Parts: sequence; structure tokens; C-alpha cells
Amino acid sequence: MNFKELFKNKGVGYWICTGAAVLSLVMAIVVFATSGTALPGVHTDGYVIGIVLLIPIIVQAVLTFFPVRFAALPSVLLYSVALGTVILRIPEAVADYFNKVAYQGGNFGMCMFYFAGVLALVAASVAGCFFEQNKDGKYLI
Repeated sequence: MNFKELFKNKGVGYWICTGAAVLSLVMAIVVFATSGTALPGVHTDGYVIGIVLLIPIIVQAVLTFFPVRFAALPSVLLYSVALGTVILRIPEAVADYFNKVAYQGGNFGMCMFYFAGVLALVAASVAGCFFEQNKDGKYLI
């Protein structure tokens, strides 16, 4: 089977998850580039968020060649872990913003960008669960 036939058979759910994976790559690059100044001083380990955002890209690449009926579920789980990681890293910046102090440091706007971006990835992968991954309905599992 050549690549043209492989991608010709992909359904809407696959393309939603693939789009989410591409946006996840962009988010991971942004996180790696900005986490040192965006996250509060307590949580300067933004690489954890970036790594968790890179794992669904690998999963989506594997699922391209091995079609599975519920292929979007691993992405939902991984993006949910990434969202939880973001939520654990940003409360000090949020508290500093609303209390009008700069005690912990960080950038409130970038922290909210991380949150909104990863939340959009979770929403996209959940939406991908409701669509077919393959047009012909043939799956390995």
C-alpha cells in the first residue's frame, strides 16, 4: 500500500487528531522556548509540559500505519495529562496577577496561553473520538 492510498482512506477523526498533533508540536516548541520566563519561579521545569505534548505526536504517527477503532483515546489521555501538568504549574502566576504582586514571577498571559492551547488540544482530541478514523471501517483492533 502506498502513501496516497493510506491517506485517502483516513476519516474525519484521523484528520482532527492529526491537526491536534501538529498544533501540539507547535505548543511544545512554544513551551520549550518560553517556559523559563513564563512559568513562576517555583516551576521553571517547563520541559515536562513540552515532553508530555510531544508524546501524542509519536502516538499519532504510529496510529497512521496501524489503524485502531478508538485511536483518539490515547491522545485524549495524553493531552489531559498535559493539561493537568499545566494546571499544576501556573497557580502562582494566576495568584500574583489577581493579587497585584510579583512575588513568584512568571507571565500570566503566557500561562493562560499554555492553558488555553492545551485545553483546545483536549477538546479537539475528544471531538476526534466521535468521528471515524478510516473511511472503509477496517481496523486492526
